[in-house]
Amino acid sequence: MSLSQINTSQNNLDFEFDRYTILLVDDNPNNLELVVDYLEDYGLTILVSQDGESAFNRAKYAEPDLILLDVMMPGIDGFETCLLLKSDPKTKNIPVIFMTALSSPEDRIKGFEVGALDYVVKPIQQEEVLARIKIHLQLKSLHQDLQEKNAILIKKNLLLKHQIQKQEATEMNLKKVKQRLQYALKERTDTDRALKKLNEELEGKIEQRTLELIQFNTKLQQEISQRKDAEFTIKKSLKEKEMLLKEIHHRVKNNLLVVSSLLEFQTDYIQDPDVISMFADSQNRIYSMALIHEQLYQSKDLAKLDFSEYLKSLVCNLFESYNISQELIRYHLQIEKIDLNIETAHPCGLLVNELISNALEHGFPGQRKGNIWITLRQDSDRKIVLKIEDDGIGFPEDLDFRETESLGMQLVCTLIEQLEGEIEMKRDRGTSFELIFSELHYTNRF
Repeated sequence: MSLSQINTSQNNLDFEFDRYTILLVDDNPNNLELVVDYLEDYGLTILVSQDGESAFNRAKYAEPDLILLDVMMPGIDGFETCLLLKSDPKTKNIPVIFMTALSSPEDRIKGFEVGALDYVVKPIQQEEVLARIKIHLQLKSLHQDLQEKNAILIKKNLLLKHQIQKQEATEMNLKKVKQRLQYALKERTDTDRALKKLNEELEGKIEQRTLELIQFNTKLQQEISQRKDAEFTIKKSLKEKEMLLKEIHHRVKNNLLVVSSLLEFQTDYIQDPDVISMFADSQNRIYSMALIHEQLYQSKDLAKLDFSEYLKSLVCNLFESYNISQELIRYHLQIEKIDLNIETAHPCGLLVNELISNALEHGFPGQRKGNIWITLRQDSDRKIVLKIEDDGIGFPEDLDFRETESLGMQLVCTLIEQLEGEIEMKRDRGTSFELIFSELHYTNRF
């Protein structure tokens, strides 16, 4: 047994598998025996069904933590069973992993469309099944932790709102008491003024005028004091909200990097270069989103971020991720300082990630040298123009990037629609993509 296998076994033993229940659905007794014995050795509680209908009923009754579901079964197949599970409120949140000999992209996409989170390709490798179960149980636990923390934040926000309402009610009562005191004071003053008028009218008039000036000055001082108190309260509340938003961005960034680390850890158990490449692409996409939250966390303005600085960090990370030497492929940045809100920065960052990744993966085969240019500017109509071009081998003449089955190009088309923008590709001296869009504007959240 290798050192990595020993470490993996030790990590699996450290994980509390005995806390979880797995529903295994397969019509093949040999497959059931192979998987059940192995998983039970690690302490997992295993429930077994041999067809889709009984699996659905058992899942509703037992509510397992995860379901391993075969695709090809008599009666309703795995896809239909998954649709039933996701349509029922009691079972829709249970993670589903397909076990199948079907490995085409269409079958995988269909599996994800009906609600599955992962695939295990037959013949089944016991260690792979255990590793995928462990990852999805950990992700489910992380999701539950986030929901609990969110519930705590909501509770604290309601408590703060209640305290503010209570304070406002107290201030209102104080205002009424003050009005009654002012009224009583006025009555007392009027009485004194009437008595003084009988004794000495001139002296009474002087005192009356003096009293009115004092009252006016007192009221003015009170209004000034109240406004200062209100201003202090508002500033304090805004500062607390700013700190809370910074903490949220920081935690979102950390959680995204945790997911990225889990994907990187998973690649240690994968031998297929295509699958490893898919995992690396996913890590780069996650990093592009995490980088936005990192910059917002460090920014003084939580509503916008400097997209030019973001692009520099993103491009540098992509070259490091693909282990590209500047002696082989050089990148050139011609970018203006443009501030974007998070609604625009997220899809735009993912677009840049996909287009540069595509150029690095396919534009320079066989250690070919070349250049990549990234241009960012804002035209006179305040539209943002983003251009990514390279002098590589060029995009195939017979291929329409809008109709390709490539996930990256599909994401590019989806994201440009989300930005309500336009995209144009040219094949002059390699490949050039030019994107034109405006900053998205949504209703204020606060």
